[in-house]
Amino acid sequence: MFITRSSGSSTTKPPSTRVACALEIHRSVMACNAHIARGSETTHALTAALMLPCYKAEFRTLVLAMTANEERELRYALDASCASAA
Repeated sequence: MFITRSSGSSTTKPPSTRVACALEIHRSVMACNAHIARGSETTHALTAALMLPCYKAEFRTLVLAMTANEERELRYALDASCASAA
């Protein structure tokens, strides 16, 4: 569940299907970046390097197909995710 902002108040509701897919892809991108950042020549790092452009392209395509409300919902979810990671 994610908190979405509406008319100055906060309500909770499940993310839309496209937003949920985008969040899953974003997690995959972050995992790939983490494997690559470790700098080791492991199979995981090499696979991540190959998959990263695919995940980024899929994320970009999905975001371009979103409505303005879905984009806003995704931004709030990503902001919340980054804030909790910090």
